Amino acid sequence: MVTITAPVVVQSRVGVLNKACAILAVLEEEPACLGTVISETGLKRPTVHRLVLAMEKLGLLEADQQGRFIAGPRLIGLAMAAQQAVADLELRQELSALRATTGVRSVRLERRCGDQRVCIAEDHRNKSSASGRNRSRAVAMGEDPVSRVFLAWQGLSQSHAAWTDAAACSGTRCRGWVQGATDGSLVLAVAVGDGDGDLSAVLSLSSPMQRTRREASYGREVITAAMEAAARISRRLRVKEATGLVKGLEDRARGVGPLSVQ
Repeated sequence: MVTITAPVVVQSRVGVLNKACAILAVLEEEPACLGTVISETGLKRPTVHRLVLAMEKLGLLEADQQGRFIAGPRLIGLAMAAQQAVADLELRQELSALRATTGVRSVRLERRCGDQRVCIAEDHRNKSSASGRNRSRAVAMGEDPVSRVFLAWQGLSQSHAAWTDAAACSGTRCRGWVQGATDGSLVLAVAVGDGDGDLSAVLSLSSPMQRTRREASYGREVITAAMEAAARISRRLRVKEATGLVKGLEDRARGVGPLSVQ
């Protein structure tokens, strides 16, 4: 039985997978040439040679101009997918925690698509009701609180007309939120910044009018909780989109073709 000496390699019952993972474990540290992979894994040269060629063909590895092996496009794609999955889960947990803390009926996160807006995440008290809706359906901009936040930062194209009061837009940008009644519900819409002073998304909280305060407005506690959640969501969205390191690796991997293994 071959002894694999690469560090932190969990052994399975499938020998070829153990060997491939040993090779990848070496490359986790830094790019490595064939000789380094052989010495670090303790595998025989023909075995490493055969596996490296196969992993190159499958896109798991690439060779740079110095003949050192690095992560290939397929591995990088998997890493990006995993990063996105973690970010999506954390985002859903953030919305769920905000709804539980504030006691509202639903919490939504929407982004702009042209002169429309699209919900990208939602947590609803009645999950069976929420699941029956098409969450990704685009909605035209109007005079509701969510649209007002979008318009305060970005306006509309000349072919559309909507709420464009300059003073109100300025006040919304300064305050960071708008609340008002829409279709029998009280809605609080909070700006989610992108870190550079622009708008990334809008976070909205909604509850039936009869369940809100007599003056038909959310209290300071709810607004503060929503603003704090918006700041955390802003950071999460930036992490989700900031794949510079991974994209850099992907660009590097795609920029060099597979080289022959000597």
